[in-house]
Amino acid sequence: MKLVIQNGSRVWGGNEKWLATLAAGLAARGHEVVVSCRGSGPVPDELRRRGIRTAPVRPGGYADVGRGVRFRRWLRRERPDALLLTSWRTTFWGAWAGRRAGVPRVVVRLGIVRELEHGRHALPFRRWVDALVVNAREIRDAWLRSAPWFPAEAVHVVFNGIVPADAPPEEATRALRARLGAGPETLLVGGVGNLTYRKGFDLLLDAFAAAAVPDARVVIVGAGPEEGALRERAARLGVADRVHFAGQRSDVPEVLAACDLFVLSSRNEGMANVMLEAMAVGTPVVAADVSGVRDAVGLAEGGAEAGWIVPPDDAAALRITLREVLTDLRAGAGEAARRAEEARRRIRERFGVERMVDEVERVLFPGIETATRPARPAARVRR
Repeated sequence: MKLVIQNGSRVWGGNEKWLATLAAGLAARGHEVVVSCRGSGPVPDELRRRGIRTAPVRPGGYADVGRGVRFRRWLRRERPDALLLTSWRTTFWGAWAGRRAGVPRVVVRLGIVRELEHGRHALPFRRWVDALVVNAREIRDAWLRSAPWFPAEAVHVVFNGIVPADAPPEEATRALRARLGAGPETLLVGGVGNLTYRKGFDLLLDAFAAAAVPDARVVIVGAGPEEGALRERAARLGVADRVHFAGQRSDVPEVLAACDLFVLSSRNEGMANVMLEAMAVGTPVVAADVSGVRDAVGLAEGGAEAGWIVPPDDAAALRITLREVLTDLRAGAGEAARRAEEARRRIRERFGVERMVDEVERVLFPGIETATRPARPAARVRR
């Protein structure tokens, strides 16, 4: 089967990690995958580095009729069996082009809570979209509240899949911590993501400053429009010398492994990949109660928790939990270690890549036999 994945992002983020993991998994099963994306920049560069074919033909926003028409023509030439749209802004023309080009299956992936507005926003979902893939139950529930006419059975919750990274050598971890300004006894708190308001790094800085934990530092990995404001905020809070802005990095799992604690301070998320990556390397997690968090680190049967959950957009609550967890880590009381071990178990059992690829494969190609299996020869099946 042949799949076109459409993505219009300028930056490499969690959505792009997800589609790259999916593309690689489907290709290993013999499917042909091509990603429609920008012609240059971090996304096509990283996809090509991973051996994933890209094409610089993609739909634009509502006013860009010409690019929608060109995308339709390109799809007619490519003749995919399914089209997976992963960029919200271009859903209208992407779905229109897919249906007009005769693509048998048009699927949209939503990675954050998004309530559907009426009018032109709803039109593609009424006419051209066959199914949605979401990565958290909260996203599904919000969608069905705002679009009760959309078939509930066509909204599929598929948890993200993570490939657990090998733990870096202890010597490498010590060297990385030193480069991040953390000594052997320093407690290092990590935050990772695009530096935008939605990611809530301002809340992390406020909570960290108020917690006033001795010999603790924050490292923030990522870039974005809020960086200047965040640097000013750290200075105003008196913690600029204890906050390290690391910029974009290609070694995020290694940075997470070097941290003593990871904080997800977002105001809105789906199932955050970086939270799962922190869980996979055994770094304790404190997360705002946004979509996906309860399934990842919340209370499970038997009373086990895999992290700490705080109310979203609440720096005061985050401060209390930060101080509690960092105090536990400093004292070696063991609660953080117990929850981190439960987190690693959940990654193994709930968030595997093969399971994710299986579930998305069934949505994209209904009726295909799916199971964890070795790669098979590529085949085009025309329906």
